[in-house]
Parts: sequence; structure tokens; C-alpha cells
Amino acid sequence: MRFKNLKITAFFIFFFITFNSFSGIVEEDEAENFANFIQGLVNTTQTAKNGATCIFGTDRVSKFIANREKNFIDLNSDPKKYHSCKAIYIAQEREKTLRAEIIKFNNNKIMTIATFDGFTEMGGLVQVQMGRRDFELILNSKGVKQAGVKLNALSTSLVIN
Repeated sequence: MRFKNLKITAFFIFFFITFNSFSGIVEEDEAENFANFIQGLVNTTQTAKNGATCIFGTDRVSKFIANREKNFIDLNSDPKKYHSCKAIYIAQEREKTLRAEIIKFNNNKIMTIATFDGFTEMGGLVQVQMGRRDFELILNSKGVKQAGVKLNALSTSLVIN
């Protein structure tokens, strides 16, 4: 009986470790997919100002952007460099202190992008989320217009609001 319980316990431990290993890979893949999509979105969107892609906050998506984007600015180390940004990806950890920053970014016509819920209600311009089959965009239409952001036709087809 003890041997049978040991075998069952070993099976569950193996299953748990295997499942958690695969779920971590999915999260990394998902973060990389978001980063690639966001970079493509920034590169194909016409904005009122030219500049670098910037990151504000730290999460898996921002790490992929930092590793792939040649001309990125890390606003975590120097927040005053936001004037050089065309677009800023904002990590969820910045959500609580974001309102003042959003106003500053919007006043300087910088495209702001995030992946967390409620971003556009806070004044952010573009919220990226995963839909059933593809990425979806939620826009702050008034803010996008005021910032002079013009999405291409493919990006426009992904808008759900």
C-alpha cells in the first residue's frame, strides 16, 4: 500500500513540475508575441513626432522590447528622456502612479501603449489584448486624435471599440 501511495505521489509531483514548466514557456512566448506585435504597431503607425520606442516599468514584454529594439530608451533609469520618445510601452507595475505621467505623455503627443485592463480609461492611448484569434486594440479615440496618431489599415481592423 505504501509503495502505491508513493507512486501516486511521485506521479503528481512529476505532473505538477511538468505542467508548471510548460506554463512558464507559454508565458514567455506570449510576452514575446506581445512585444513583437507592439514593435510592429509602433513601426507602422504614423505619429505626430519621431523618436525612439521607450519602456516605462519592467515586465516580460518590456524586457523583450529592450532586447530586440536597437533604439529604445529605458525611462526607468532616466524618466526625463520621454521627450525623445515616439511611443512608450507602459508595464502594469506603473498603473498606480500613472495618471500624472499619462497627462505629460499625452501633452507631448507621445503614443502610449499597455497590455493591462483599464489603460485607456486612465487616459492611455492604446491597450493591446489577446482576442479569440489575434490581437485586439482598445483605443482612447479622443486621445489618439489629439495626439495625431494614425494607425494603418491592418491595425485599424483590430480595433474593437
